[in-house]
Amino acid sequence: MKLGRRLRILIVMFAVVLPALGVETTFWQVGSFDEFLQGTLTGISLSKEGDLTLAPEAQTVFSPEEALALSLARDSHGDIFVGTGHQGKVFKVTPDQKSSLLFTAKEPDIFALAVGPDGNLYVGTSPEGKVYKVTADGKSSAFYEPKAKYIWALQFDSEGKLYVATGDKGQIFRVDASGKGDLFFDSKQTHIMCLGIDAKGNLLAGSVPNGLIYRISPQGKGFVIYQSSLPEVHDLAVDSQGRIFAATMGGAGNKGSPELLLAPALTNPTSVTTVTVTASSDLDSAAKGQTPPGEARPASFNRSTPLAAPLFPIPATGGHGALVEIFPDSSAETIWSSNSESIFGLAVRNDHVLFTTDGNGRILDLDAKPDNQTLTILAETHESLATRLLRQGSDLYAATGNVAKLFRIESSPTHEGTYESVVKDTKFISHWGVLAWRGEVPSGCSLQFFTRSGNSDRPDNTWSDWAGPYSNPNGDPVTSPPARYIQWKAVLHTTGKESPTLDEVTVAYLNQNLPPQIHSLNVSTSSERTGVSGLGSSPNMGLGGLSVSSSTSLSFGPAPQPSNSGKSPITLTWLADDPNGDQLTYYLYVKATDEQEWHLLRGRIHQTTYTIDPATLADGKYVARLVASDEESNPPNMARKTELLSAPFWVDNVPPDVEVVKQTVTGSSAEVQFSAEDSMSPLRSAETSLDGKEWHDIISDDGIVDSRKETFTVTLPSLTPGEHVLILRASDTSGNIGVGKAVIRIPGGLNP
Repeated sequence: MKLGRRLRILIVMFAVVLPALGVETTFWQVGSFDEFLQGTLTGISLSKEGDLTLAPEAQTVFSPEEALALSLARDSHGDIFVGTGHQGKVFKVTPDQKSSLLFTAKEPDIFALAVGPDGNLYVGTSPEGKVYKVTADGKSSAFYEPKAKYIWALQFDSEGKLYVATGDKGQIFRVDASGKGDLFFDSKQTHIMCLGIDAKGNLLAGSVPNGLIYRISPQGKGFVIYQSSLPEVHDLAVDSQGRIFAATMGGAGNKGSPELLLAPALTNPTSVTTVTVTASSDLDSAAKGQTPPGEARPASFNRSTPLAAPLFPIPATGGHGALVEIFPDSSAETIWSSNSESIFGLAVRNDHVLFTTDGNGRILDLDAKPDNQTLTILAETHESLATRLLRQGSDLYAATGNVAKLFRIESSPTHEGTYESVVKDTKFISHWGVLAWRGEVPSGCSLQFFTRSGNSDRPDNTWSDWAGPYSNPNGDPVTSPPARYIQWKAVLHTTGKESPTLDEVTVAYLNQNLPPQIHSLNVSTSSERTGVSGLGSSPNMGLGGLSVSSSTSLSFGPAPQPSNSGKSPITLTWLADDPNGDQLTYYLYVKATDEQEWHLLRGRIHQTTYTIDPATLADGKYVARLVASDEESNPPNMARKTELLSAPFWVDNVPPDVEVVKQTVTGSSAEVQFSAEDSMSPLRSAETSLDGKEWHDIISDDGIVDSRKETFTVTLPSLTPGEHVLILRASDTSGNIGVGKAVIRIPGGLNP
């Protein structure tokens, strides 16, 4: 466990800060890579070991009003060229961060850029694309047309020949300096997405949909050196040791970048508009088609363009990505993979591989030394994806999509960065303890923490303001108000080149102890069953302050087994639980309706049923009271309890009174009418027996035995002469049995 001794100190301090609170403190601890990854990194780097440090200085150096920055290139003067989609524009950014619109193509997407040995920029457009040559002053001309739908990559070799990777036939064309080209390699794949040159001057190419990496000799002989388990090889990079690094990917449904990055069909009406290509240093003037003073207006051409230029959202890939290292001996190893992020751009710096993903536009740094591979999230651009990487000296440039931007990431750390944790749901209103942390703070650095809390699952204007700062690593009391949700942030600061390091953060909290909940209380007296349901009262309301909804049902059926007294028992059952998961203890009381005080039947019950022997209670109408308490899981001053009253029930120990109301004898037939009446309970059944023989059920004269008083008429035809005894036995719902008899004499019999 990462806290060790510090955790013990934290527990002691929490007990001092909140002496009256809780028996069981919860510690929210964040310290692993996956846990930190759930938060928001702004100017913060995260290592695979779960350490937060200040990220390299990153700043947006260019942000045109475009949807995607799709391609990057640089020339010998340090100028950066950015190809965009879906408006077919190429921008130039100078080393002093001045930007201008350099070129606008008829085609909407610029997936490929390359600077030639002649210093000109070569632009590959899609779809139905061409390769354009654009000079430094913005003059353009069509250089080569491969008659392919897409141009995905451009690559110059050491002899100045240009290789053009295309789709949707997966062909590579080789073009000489005069613009004359021919088919160099036919992969039989759908797309060739990327190109590179290995240490021996061979051409490298990555394909879709079989995820193949080719090594192609200068004579055009191709050899597959690797096949990925993912459908697309999106980018390639070669280091000084001859190692090849490949970015492989596959989105949801194995979709690659061709499906994800192409311009959607436009529904806007189009018109023919004159677009001016200019090398102006004034981006606004160029965008408006104006020429700054002192510069000649370059040539124009017509293109069909939408009347509006909206920004198009990028579909979420929800896909997979893997970074593969291929060694000079052709052995290969997957050195990074993800089931939720796709990988896009690659760059190599010393023994480090830098790559970008669509996970919040992350830029990652993998130390690829065989004996010590370490992964660090250098920065998050907070865009949908980071599409391309480009090295220039010690600096790194990254292009993004959804909103096209160009970021510069320097080698030295930024002076201040912020990490915001995810929002923690403590499930109930909670009191906060201390915030403690582990880390290193070198001289000239600082590390401070802040917290805020609220009762909505996302921070909004109903949340508290940020409270703090907290800086004691052994724990500062959190001063945010009690609430269900809490969030913390860390602010890292440096005045030099060193950075503070944050390893782990722990926030202690204690849930509010909520009262138990009684959901139902049922009473069964023989075949009579009553039920009450509700959530019980809060103890703050007093024992008489109940909020109960009740429902009573009456049903008839077989009576339960009698108790030791021979009477049917009274059974109480209930359903209850505790929101905090505390152990519950129950107390059961009973009171007759003519009594004022409750009488405890049983205390400290742990089961959820209890049986009363009716012989222990006098006849009458009663109500039961159930009290549920969490006292065994909390100190006395924090224990909570809830109570619920049952529906009324009756205790009846007196049997029904059975009498003969009328008796008539006619010849050998007789008719007897009985009356059965119970002083407390409804009757449930009746049966008769003649002369001690078998018993037969009988219904009342009104057709159903359900009242406290019923009459029963028994007709006896064809009796033999002499004396007969008819018995009627009536049962009430409490299981009491009353018996009555009639003596019948039929004339003609002999006296004994």
